[in-house]
Parts: sequence; C-alpha cells; structure tokens
Amino acid sequence: MSFCRITPPLKTVTSQHNQVPTLKTIKNGPRNTNPANVVELRRQQSNSYCRQYFSESLCCRFKMCWFLHVPVDGDEKFCIETVIRFTKNPICLQRAGAVFTGYYQNNPPGVYFSKPVLLSLLWALLKAGMVSDIFSVLSISLAHKIVPGHEFLLALFNYVREKSLIGLLPELMQLTLKLASAGLVLNLDCLDCVKHTPEFQQTNSHVSGSGSGTHKLSTSAPFPEYLNWAHSIVEIELCAKQEDWRRMGEVFRSICQSSQRPNQVERISGRITIALLSESKDKLSLPFAAFAETVCQNEEEEGLNRSFLGRIGVSLMLRYHKTHQWAKGRRVVEVLSNCKVNYSNLKGLFGNEDATSRCFLVTVATELYLLSGSVEGALNTLRENKWFVSSSAWPCEPADLESRTRVLMRLAEKSSHRDSLDVLSNLPGLKESNNLVDISMYAPLFNSHLQVCLDRQTLPVASDTVDFMCSKNLAVDQTMLQKLLHKLGKQNLWLRAREVFRHSLSVGYYPGVSAPPGFMSLNVPCRLGEVELALSFEMFITVNTTDLLHLPENTTSCLSITLKRTQSCESEYLAASSRLLSAACIPHPKLDVLYTAVNSSQEQVFTLDIASARAWLRQNHLWAHEVWTH
Repeated sequence: MSFCRITPPLKTVTSQHNQVPTLKTIKNGPRNTNPANVVELRRQQSNSYCRQYFSESLCCRFKMCWFLHVPVDGDEKFCIETVIRFTKNPICLQRAGAVFTGYYQNNPPGVYFSKPVLLSLLWALLKAGMVSDIFSVLSISLAHKIVPGHEFLLALFNYVREKSLIGLLPELMQLTLKLASAGLVLNLDCLDCVKHTPEFQQTNSHVSGSGSGTHKLSTSAPFPEYLNWAHSIVEIELCAKQEDWRRMGEVFRSICQSSQRPNQVERISGRITIALLSESKDKLSLPFAAFAETVCQNEEEEGLNRSFLGRIGVSLMLRYHKTHQWAKGRRVVEVLSNCKVNYSNLKGLFGNEDATSRCFLVTVATELYLLSGSVEGALNTLRENKWFVSSSAWPCEPADLESRTRVLMRLAEKSSHRDSLDVLSNLPGLKESNNLVDISMYAPLFNSHLQVCLDRQTLPVASDTVDFMCSKNLAVDQTMLQKLLHKLGKQNLWLRAREVFRHSLSVGYYPGVSAPPGFMSLNVPCRLGEVELALSFEMFITVNTTDLLHLPENTTSCLSITLKRTQSCESEYLAASSRLLSAACIPHPKLDVLYTAVNSSQEQVFTLDIASARAWLRQNHLWAHEVWTH
C-alpha cells in the first residue's frame, strides 16, 4: 500500500519563544466550551474533522484543507484516542505529536488526559529518532507543569550523544532546566550524563568564550551553576539513603561556599533537615552531630554554612522538643554550642518556625537539658543567653512568658539553693519591666524558697533572697524575716543581720520602729525578737551620735525606749519586756537598759544608760556610721 505525503515536521521550539507554531488550517472551528453545547458539538464533529487526516491509512493531500486537523476545544477524549491510535502506527507518529500539541497548546489537560499516553508518545518518538517532535511535545507538556521521568530524559541525552547531535544540545539544556524547574527530579546518572557529555562541555566552553555562533546558549541561563546545584541536591538525597552524614556535610559546605543565592541554600537546608530527622539504623546516633562536625571543620569560616547550620539545628531542636525526644534535642543544642553557633538569634526553616521568638528558643533549649537530666546544662544555657526574655528586636508573646516561667519554676526545684535564687530572680518581669506580667504573683515562690533556706540553714542565700524581694517590692513573710534575723544573730552573722534589717526597715517592714535623730527616744513594737531589738538599739545610738558625744559627763539627760503594745495579751507583752532587757546584753560591749515607768498608754518605758551607749559608740563608730546612717 502506498501512502500519500505526510505533513511537514513540527518546528522545533526555541528557548526564547517557548511557543509551538499552530498548524496551518483554514478552519479551526468555533471555540465552544459551554457544557450545554457539548452534545451538539459532538453531533457535528463527524462533519467538522478531516477524515483523511485522522485516518491511519489515508492522509490529507490538500495544502489548504477546509476541515479540522486539530481536535476542537472540549473534545479531549477524541484527542487522546487519536494519539493512542497514531502512536501505535510508526507512519502516523508525526501526526500523533501534531494532534497532541495542537490540542493542548490551547486547552488545559482535562479528565481524559493520560500521562501514560504522553509517555508512550515520547518513547515512540524517541525510538523513531524524531527529537524535534519530542521537543515540541515536551514544551507543551511543560506549559501545563507535566514532566516525564528522569529515565526518559536520560535516554534522550544518550540518544543525542550517540548520534552526535551537537546542534540540539543548547535546546536540550534549556529544556532540561525547565523540566527540573517544573518538578522533574534528576538522578545522579542523568546529571553525570549531562555534565560529562564531551559535546556539552565543548558547547559550554564555546558559549563562555564566544559571543557568536548559531547554538549559543542564553547568557542569562546559568547552566553550569544549575547543574552543579542539581547534582548536589541529588547527592544529598543519596547520602541520606546511605546515611553518610559526613559526606552530606561536605556537599552542604561546598554548596554554601559556591552559592550566592541564600534562597537556594534555604531550600536545600530544608531537604537536609528532613533527611536528618529520618529514622537512622543506629537509633542511638544523632545524624546531625556528624553532619555539623564536617560543616564546621574550619572554625574561622563564617557565612552561609554556619548560619544555615544553625537554622537546621533550630528546626531539629523544635521538632525533637515537640516530639518529646529530649536526649536528641539536648545533643543538638550541645553540637550547636560546640560549633559556636548562636542558635538563639536564628529562625527555623519550616512552617511557622519563622515566627518563633528568641525567648522561646532559649526556653526550648533549657527544657531539653532539664528534661534529659542535665540541670547544669539548663542553667548554663540560660546564663550563656543572659537569661534573655524580650527586646524590641526580639519581642515575645504571653505564651512565651508562660513557657519560660514554667521551665524556670521546674528548674528552681531541682537546683541548689544559690542557683534556685538565681533562677527565680530571672523570672519574666523581674529583671526587666514587662506590662504582661504581674510580678506580685512571684511572692509565694520566693517565700517558699526562703523557708527552705531557713530549714536547711543556708542563711547567706536566705539573706540574699530577702534583699532581692525587698528590692522588687515582693511581700516577705514577716515570721520568716524574724526567724532569719534570729538565726543570723545566733550564728554571729551580724554583718548580714544588719544588712537585712536595714533594708527591711527602709521598705516599711518595721513601721513601729522609730528613732528620729535628735529626739533621744526610741519606739519599738513588742513583737520584735531579741536580735531585732539589739539592732534597733545599735541604730538608735548611731543616729544620736552627735548629741551623745556633746553631752557633758555629768548630764542628767537620758535615752528613752518605749515598748509599744501590738498584742492584747498581757503575758505576751510582759515577755516582750524580758526580751528587751535580754537584747541589751547582745551588743559588744553590752548596753545598760533599765525599766523606769509606765506611760499614760500603759506602755513600759526604759532608759538606756548614756555612759554604756558612749562606750559602745567609741568601740563601733567606724562601721556603725556606715551601716545605720546611709
């Protein structure tokens, strides 16, 4: 059987136009996409299409045909059926490509589109050596983001190489770039084939060194850089499959050193993070450790590698924290610290991790240490980050403050007394003002800590606790304050006792104690203990130093002490008078205090001997003036 002349080959699509020339027909038919007209359209199709063109045994002899050579809009089923028929017949292969490109050039793939049909067409065209037609079909499929597998692209490259079709290489490279951009995942074999094809290297060299030539690549298309980039991506995936984390680190470091595009490094960092999170054969190992060690081999090296290494680490930290893998998360923080990566100033790589505050990152790192059993690591993390909570550059949310508070309270319970005070002192809102926090709610925490310190005789820490509470206007339990002063006095820790009493007095904890300078009189409430009374005597003498030193030796003036009633029980009041007399024996040298009378308010009045007061003052005036008058 003889066949008539087949229509000329499809024109090759160039990288500059990205457009397939439409087939020359006089009549393309009306555009009829209204569903209501589909039945009427199909009824008319038999009279619209060129029967000879769509026949496998005939062909259209007319240069100017009055009938359609391209399926009309909405007749995708007929298009696909025709492509299938023509693909099976080598004589009709070119028409199969023309029908496909003609229809999908103007129509998106619909319910009848079949990727297997497309692949069958491409393989058939390749087997027939119709490369230009392959380019036309691929260009149309690319317009709809439909790509073949890397096997076909590899076979196409091999064919071009075997047939020495150097003239097609520029267009093939442009097409490869577009395929990869549209989602085609290139494997190592395909990339090696591209990079090591001698013809491609000659073409690339020719393009780099010459401004002319019929096959010159576009100067805006960075093929060598793209191929290196794509090759690195595939190699990283291979490293992930082989669990070769050190090799992955080397590839990543190479990418960071050569790339000038942070957005590309960010995308590949995301791939690496996912790979590092995958379940390793060695469940006890941490893939990130070997990876980071390789990336940071050169400690002096800065730039993208450390920055994105930190972002990878942040994403791992957050994921391990979310999944309660405390030990792994802690090791990630340790690796980042060893690599001197300041992770708290970085953002993660996924989802809403970009909105993670610095406060929350520090809290997460702290909790990873704490819940994996390292209290010291948790404390060091907070101190290294200067207990950071919030700033204008790194604001935090109420939820971040709640998380920090919760972690600090748990850490305080597990720390030593001194460290616990350090932890509590850095609760949100104490070191820096924050309108979101009511610091008065911390008072019970500090009082509980004070109670523990008193019970365990860690009096220096207890003293510092009271001082801090006073400085922040946190209510100190009066009973514990009195107990602390009593213990300090009994253990001869008078320097501490004076500091605590003076500070407490200045912020209003002893409103009943009054010793105005120059009045030579002291009022003390009867609830005071012996140590508090003794300290009151010291203050009383010191504030009246000037008057005492200028009085003549035979003066009849006296220092008066009034024991104010604050308790209704008479026996308790009488016990207070006994404590007052005992308190006079505590200072060195001791003071002479005598009961003298009861005033109109039925309150006992005592006198402090001026001679004994002068003796005490002469011996202690150097430090007393510094303590009680400043």
